[in-house]
Amino acid sequence: MSPSRRGRDARRRLSRPTIPGELGEPVSIGDAAALIGDQLGLAEPRSFARLVDSWNDIVGDAVAQHSRPRGVRNGLLDIAVDAPAWATQLRYLEADLIERTSRLLGPGVVNAVRVSVDPGAFEPSREPGPESPVDNPRETP
Repeated sequence: MSPSRRGRDARRRLSRPTIPGELGEPVSIGDAAALIGDQLGLAEPRSFARLVDSWNDIVGDAVAQHSRPRGVRNGLLDIAVDAPAWATQLRYLEADLIERTSRLLGPGVVNAVRVSVDPGAFEPSREPGPESPVDNPRETP
């Protein structure tokens, strides 16, 4: 069964009114998640994963080091960058980005780009681990 048909079947099963006590056909978690994503305007998760995996090829290594795709919603590709200069660069490349993502994901998945500066998106996680103890000013070595 094609993914689009599966989505229509899930939509029909999830939106159908039920009589109290009636058990409907089960719906897979994947179909339910796809339906919710459709309702929220999110790109299909596999499409976004392909975009993230191909980011270096789409924007080039130099730009990729300073930018990250955050998500696609209602055709709007949201990109975080670590400095204003990279935001300007990506805004100039908007038409190329749309064309390149269309070749990768199909037409209409991305039809606009929003770029925001968020240096925090590029900082490594500060979760404590065995090789990185948490600093505690009350403890003395």
